[in-house]
Amino acid sequence: MNENQDKRVLLSLKNVTVKFNVRGRILTAIRNVSLDVYEHESLAIVGESGSGKSVLTKTFAGMLDNNGFIPEGTIIFSDDELSKTDAELSGSNRKTFDWALEMLNKHSALERGAATFLAIRAKEQAIEHAQSMSPDEEADFASRIKEADDDLVDRKNYLWTLDRKADAAEYAKTQEAIKAFEQKKEALERERDELKRRRAAEYKANAERVQADQRELDDLRARRDAELTKPTVVGADYGLTEAQLARNKRIAYEIVLSIARYPMKDQIRFRRKLEKNFKMAMTIGEDLNDPAILNRIFEDVTFRVEFRSFDEANNVLHGYAIIDCAKVKYTKDWQQIRGRRIATVFQDPMTSLNPVITIGKQIMTVILKHQKCSYAEARARTIDIMGKVGIPEPEKRFDDYPFEYSGGMRQRIVIAIALSCQPKILICDEPTTALDVTIQAQILRLIKSLQKELGFTTVYITHDLGVVANVAERVAVLYGGQIVEIGSVEDIFYDPKHPYTWALLSSLPQLCEKGTDLFSIPGTPPSLYNKIVGDAFAPRSQYAMAIDLVEEPPMFQVSDSHYAKTWLLDPRAPRTEAPANIQNLHEKIQKTYIEYEA
Repeated sequence: MNENQDKRVLLSLKNVTVKFNVRGRILTAIRNVSLDVYEHESLAIVGESGSGKSVLTKTFAGMLDNNGFIPEGTIIFSDDELSKTDAELSGSNRKTFDWALEMLNKHSALERGAATFLAIRAKEQAIEHAQSMSPDEEADFASRIKEADDDLVDRKNYLWTLDRKADAAEYAKTQEAIKAFEQKKEALERERDELKRRRAAEYKANAERVQADQRELDDLRARRDAELTKPTVVGADYGLTEAQLARNKRIAYEIVLSIARYPMKDQIRFRRKLEKNFKMAMTIGEDLNDPAILNRIFEDVTFRVEFRSFDEANNVLHGYAIIDCAKVKYTKDWQQIRGRRIATVFQDPMTSLNPVITIGKQIMTVILKHQKCSYAEARARTIDIMGKVGIPEPEKRFDDYPFEYSGGMRQRIVIAIALSCQPKILICDEPTTALDVTIQAQILRLIKSLQKELGFTTVYITHDLGVVANVAERVAVLYGGQIVEIGSVEDIFYDPKHPYTWALLSSLPQLCEKGTDLFSIPGTPPSLYNKIVGDAFAPRSQYAMAIDLVEEPPMFQVSDSHYAKTWLLDPRAPRTEAPANIQNLHEKIQKTYIEYEA
């Protein structure tokens, strides 16, 4: 049985893709990643440099660079305290409610003509297709042109990586390939345009059909005009049904709950967007009782806060938000998540600390920003957390500067800053890389003890599987921006299934014997600018099969807790065993760290 079934999912990533615009070129750093992070667990994300480890965690911590974006996927953060939202229905909030209710009631009249509107649009599209191409033909041409364009982009990206002098033959060959793909794309576009011209001429020549289509359109438009102008009850209800009025009131409450926390200048902008979205939804007759449709309407503005109840005695609305970090747009929203709920410890403490501000003040600043407390309370909490991370005599060290601390002590302060607001998730991004081995063990032991005491979830980002064996309960292996294997630490060390995991384990220094070379993975990771075909690791794998080069493998289930993305797990694949040198690794690595700690 999967032991994680009994744990609460704190963060859930579904089909997340992350891209960056780099000097006009698109780099895909994360590709279709799904991952659940559980409450109180220790999860390690491992892989080579460039595999996507840091980008993945920056994605759900709201720390992507300005040129990064999330075109696909959801990142649902489950936190009751953050999700609960209250808003007093008075003052400016009351004005927002009155505006929202009037706006919704007014546009609800459009719902009467929604079916006819859709019929008009369908007829217009049919006329357009008759003069151009059918939907299937359009899709076929779009697919073939996109394929040629993707090949063209891949070849151009490859060309930019070549040294024109050193790789003259390859450079010329690639230029010829680019020319061929350009000609293919141009030929497809000419064929498409010629088909459109021919269809337009054929339709125009059929005068009887043109007249019949126009008469049908005129009849539909006249019917919709009648539906929208038929007599209604005089007053604010616009002749709506009781169900429509009740629905609109509930949605108006949700508009208040969703935008009340923003400054008025932003609220005015949000009102315009929401009105546009609701008007279109009512025009086409969408079901505004469907939470999925409401979420989509709101997400163009902000995340939707679902109305739960109205406390009439205190005139307060109560709501609950499902927070999708992939849709969070505004700094104020991220300030409620980053630091307060998701905190990060970076690998170089000196670059994380301000050298001209005292240690105590740096910790206090975070506490005062995110927690409602006085200066005296913030100072007391600062001294307390300094003591928890192992700073001796914290009251005396409160006014020290970073340069007065050793590397290990500075890292303890960075951990203190991260934990000062009691986050639910602590991301440790290579937290021991800049430290010597004995200090590494102390810092890892400190994080483990604090996790047990404070009850947070720890996500380690590391390329060091020695660290993983010592601290993690679960391991996700990344390669080429994808999770290629995930399982418990025992699954990964005792029964790994993906060739990349085998290669990582074989690279461990603990396996190197005197007089032998340390194993290294041949080749280089794939360029994330190019489209990756098949298994991204196949060009570097001695276990690759023909299918690995042409088709991406699915994620196979090995056990309740263990999954791997490799064709070797397909029943049709030849039986392939893991290398003999990576047996019983967990004990070997733990023994090494025990020796370091001793």
